Amino acid sequence: MDIIVTAGIAFVIAGFIKGMLGFGFPIIALSVLTLAIGLFDALAIVVVPTLVINIWQALSGRYLKEIFQRMWIYFSVAIMGILVASQYLKVVNVSLLTGLLGLILFLFALSRLFGLKIRVERADEPLLSLVLGGINGLLTGFTGSVMVPSVLYMQALGFRKDMLVQAMNVFFGLSILVLMISLGRNQLLSTNEAVISTIALVPAFAGIVAGQWVRNRIDEKQFQKAFLVGMLCLGLYILSNSSLAW
Repeated sequence: MDIIVTAGIAFVIAGFIKGMLGFGFPIIALSVLTLAIGLFDALAIVVVPTLVINIWQALSGRYLKEIFQRMWIYFSVAIMGILVASQYLKVVNVSLLTGLLGLILFLFALSRLFGLKIRVERADEPLLSLVLGGINGLLTGFTGSVMVPSVLYMQALGFRKDMLVQAMNVFFGLSILVLMISLGRNQLLSTNEAVISTIALVPAFAGIVAGQWVRNRIDEKQFQKAFLVGMLCLGLYILSNSSLAW
């Protein structure tokens, strides 16, 4: 019951941020849950609502064919990275993985606060997709976070706004699906956790609806800055309580 209550609060918060800003659901849910119940349990509980939300948003756009034409190398390499990294979750230091999650959270918030923008030439895409896709896959496999460096890379490719949002959700959905399968094979996703994860869809969507409602009534830019500063502090806090701090 304690885990259900904690997960419910975490998913309402994460859903609210997602509804308000359009990003941040998995990393916020993971961060809140990791502080309360540890990284492994958090990973198991996050997968179902994250998967459903991202697939729903991925299929709602009209750029699916174009996205796969541009990103199939990145997607393929990232999926292989997830499969490789998730095989070693049981033997890697948990504190180290938690610190890695904190570091990703910190760097992502920092990049958004400073409006980091990089331009990638079309000719460089195959090589960068191999390298960055592999890095993203390993980070996702170890921490469950799918946002770094995928969000920055897709922005650098020059995708239009709607295509960018759809591409991110396609990648997030694929990554979480592979991660969920891998967690199940490695016995890191139990039946109870799968049930809790499915139940968490209710507070997640409630948070999204609330976030969308508030977004239409306040200054989104001001809120986004405050939110990113909070992410920055949370990342530092998680990092300082892990072995990466040493």
